[in-house]
Amino acid sequence: MMTGLIKMYCYKMFRQKSLYVIWGIIAVMMLLNLTMIPERTFSALLCKSGSLTLIFPSLFTAMFFSNDHASGFIKNYAGSVADRSIIIAARAVIIFINNIFSWGVIAVSGLIFTHHTGSINVAVMYGICMFLAGLGCSFAAMLITELFRKTVPVIILTLVTGSGILCELIAAIIALITNGNVIVKSYFLTGMFNIFGETQMQSDAVKVICISIIYIIVSLLASNVSIKKRDVV
Repeated sequence: MMTGLIKMYCYKMFRQKSLYVIWGIIAVMMLLNLTMIPERTFSALLCKSGSLTLIFPSLFTAMFFSNDHASGFIKNYAGSVADRSIIIAARAVIIFINNIFSWGVIAVSGLIFTHHTGSINVAVMYGICMFLAGLGCSFAAMLITELFRKTVPVIILTLVTGSGILCELIAAIIALITNGNVIVKSYFLTGMFNIFGETQMQSDAVKVICISIIYIIVSLLASNVSIKKRDVV
């Protein structure tokens, strides 16, 4: 059953025009980012474009799965699934596939637009963090979709989460309440990812990886509980 769900999701995903529009936007933004960096190396372009993997794959995730509920399509297959955990597992596989392709668009675009690799260590380290952080935000988007199930609020929440607006807002409120004594930005994936982009320190890379894994695990568990406890529509 899970294999059938994955095939169905794959078929639907690659027939979505929005998927290719998003990939096109990513490639264009990579080219625009290239004009803003003096080094014009692949590693520098990756560091400049890191936020693309947080925003766009998670945005597509939100649109793709919220459509399941908005169209009522989920009723066609949820009733035949003995354990609804299979649905979440199939969605997780699709998120992984989407993020691989999205990261591939970034990597290929970067290699085409640049003529020098730059620091291999930075490119590898940042590339790994980009991919995992993108997965973390996409899994968070899946959870948001499962909790709200309405396209407009889902997309808005996904955008403010993936873009880091929510992180900055919460950090600003807490800093105001505590007179700046409590800094929470490094506990949010977008906040820590931005910090790592500035420092490019290995210790910060480890923090990004750990927070990404926490986001993935928590989102998977919470999504699984939600889809089991609530009606699918």
